[in-house]
Amino acid sequence: MTAAIVLSRLVETPELVHQVRALPAPAFAALVRTIGVEDAGAVVALATTAQLVAAFDEDLFGNARPGERETFDAARFATWLEVLVEAGDAVAAARIAELSLDFVVHAFGQLVLVLDHEALLVRMAEGGVAARRVDKAIDSSLSEELDGYLVVARRVDGWDATLAVLLALDRDHRGFLEDVLDRCSAIASDYLDDFDALVAALREDDALADEVEGEREARRAARGFVEPRQAKAFLAYARAPLRPERDAVTRAYFRELAAPAAVDAGALPADLADAIAAAGDVGSRLLAAPASVVVAALRLLDDATYDRRMAELAYLANVLVAGATAPGGGRYTVHAASVDALAAVERALEQRGATDAPAIAEVLRAVECDRLFREDAAPR
Repeated sequence: MTAAIVLSRLVETPELVHQVRALPAPAFAALVRTIGVEDAGAVVALATTAQLVAAFDEDLFGNARPGERETFDAARFATWLEVLVEAGDAVAAARIAELSLDFVVHAFGQLVLVLDHEALLVRMAEGGVAARRVDKAIDSSLSEELDGYLVVARRVDGWDATLAVLLALDRDHRGFLEDVLDRCSAIASDYLDDFDALVAALREDDALADEVEGEREARRAARGFVEPRQAKAFLAYARAPLRPERDAVTRAYFRELAAPAAVDAGALPADLADAIAAAGDVGSRLLAAPASVVVAALRLLDDATYDRRMAELAYLANVLVAGATAPGGGRYTVHAASVDALAAVERALEQRGATDAPAIAEVLRAVECDRLFREDAAPR
């Protein structure tokens, strides 16, 4: 089902507000991913805070290559603000005011520079070449004076939406905006003592970025995602000479895992739920693998062992998505990662002499899938 069809069917769905808000946060994130953020204004406006946070976690962080740190994408956040403002600046401000203060400070701090206006004027009154450069830089920038602060655009894209949300926060959520501006201004305070740095518009404080990214990683770990650098570390461990013990990355993953990664979009009509689930349900991709004797063997296991092995296979697929380059180059899709994880386990089983479903089931009752994956990857 194409994104356009999903959006059309969704808008036609009776009780849209109730059904969208009833979606678990991961299913809502998958719905936005299926439709595309730029076209998802109608559903984003209905989102709960938990749903919006899940969608942000999915869409606002990225890396250039698998296995690298995922960092905040300011341009993408500007796009989200534009989508939110489509429903009205009051709605957009209400959604933003419900988010973590740390996140909002970090996100807006990537789009605007907030300076104590009075302190800036005092410093500029001292004159000099540096002050003239600052004055010229500000004059050539998009800016707005707000509550004693000078808010200067760090990027042109998204300025209208950014300003609209800030003004709506000033009108409807003044206390929250004051906290945001105070924090942003404190981060930028060193610029008042270093006009060269101000002109260069140096990056925001990295400590806050680390905190925001850490909170996101914790939320995603509980849902079954693997942080790219951790995925890369597991793959390096798997390629080393085989060791009997489970690695620290895998132990931590299963210790922190709070819920299966499968997407349940059951609050929507069946065809929409299927389309949304297909966007990110690793378990369904694994079970749909064509003619896999491992899948047949999994069905012979007791429920508890079946659940453990499926979680392990989902983990391996997530490791490949986050930390590996696909054989043809580029990133792994969920489907390709699921197929390759299953294939690696099947090869290891063949090396053990287990080639039919009953024999494979016997091995799987005692051996973890991540151990089998390492057996396939380890040098021989």
